[in-house]
Amino acid sequence: MQKKLGIVRLFVGLLAIASVSPFLGLSNLQAQDYPNKTINLVVPLGVGGSSDLTARTFVHLSPEILGQPMVIQIKPGGGGAIGTEYVYQAKPDGYNILLGHSNCNSVLPALEGRSRGPEDMEAVCRINIQNTIYWVQSSSPFKTLKDVIDYAKANPGKLSFGNVGTWSVTDLEWRWLEIKAGMKTRNVPYDGGGQTLLGLLGGHVQIAMISPTQSLPHYKAGKLRPLAIEGPNRYAELPNVPSMKELGYDTGLEGLWKGVMAPKGTPRPVIEKLASFFKKITENKQVVESLGKLGDEFNYMGPDEFAKYWREDYKVYKDMAKMFK
Repeated sequence: MQKKLGIVRLFVGLLAIASVSPFLGLSNLQAQDYPNKTINLVVPLGVGGSSDLTARTFVHLSPEILGQPMVIQIKPGGGGAIGTEYVYQAKPDGYNILLGHSNCNSVLPALEGRSRGPEDMEAVCRINIQNTIYWVQSSSPFKTLKDVIDYAKANPGKLSFGNVGTWSVTDLEWRWLEIKAGMKTRNVPYDGGGQTLLGLLGGHVQIAMISPTQSLPHYKAGKLRPLAIEGPNRYAELPNVPSMKELGYDTGLEGLWKGVMAPKGTPRPVIEKLASFFKKITENKQVVESLGKLGDEFNYMGPDEFAKYWREDYKVYKDMAKMFK
């Protein structure tokens, strides 16, 4: 009788453990078996944009490091909100992950309550952070940012500025500059940095803020002229171009970042495997050199550090948004 009672108690105890942590065993099994098929890295902006170009420098290393391929899946639209939502709705198993960024994962949630922010998804890692650059065509009469501002103040509504989407970082920072400089312009939204660059090169807008990854090749080809670096510091590739802070326009923001996110509920062991992969690619000499040729560099943060950074970044934009309400 006592033996039977002991067996019953053991069985009840095991059931209690399972009910307290029903996903513990599943998480461990997933981590041990993960990945066993192709991983989709969703890029929420257009082909040829900064995120797409960055992803292309490293996805080929996935079979070697993770044992399975990683493919880029382009899902543009809504300033990045459509691709973000696709991953947000995906099964939390690590096979659909997002190459997110400041625009759709801090700005849009902070200003409009759409797209997904730091409380909606799991932070995997930060890939990099960079300052965008104000560019004009090399044939433009504008030689400095002051020239642009003076023209815009003297000709309200005539200057055209290209941004990478309504309420994107570039749109937000330009609106901020309009208020601070006392000017009114025509602010033209595009679907990503690639389209913005084409708009500038085609003469559809007079000035645009574009990442070094996309714009430097055209600068080296003599097609673009840099006027200012957005953020507090100068850019190593353009040492003679002043920062916005030097020019008296300091938003308090560090720059644009790209980071990897997964659906809420993705098991921690899977998050850590993915973070380990991205850390290794940021230390790969060939990938670092490839990204350097695009005018970019890695600036890695692990899951916990990135989660904290992301929440703080979101708050800055939330506070900035009060200027436009």
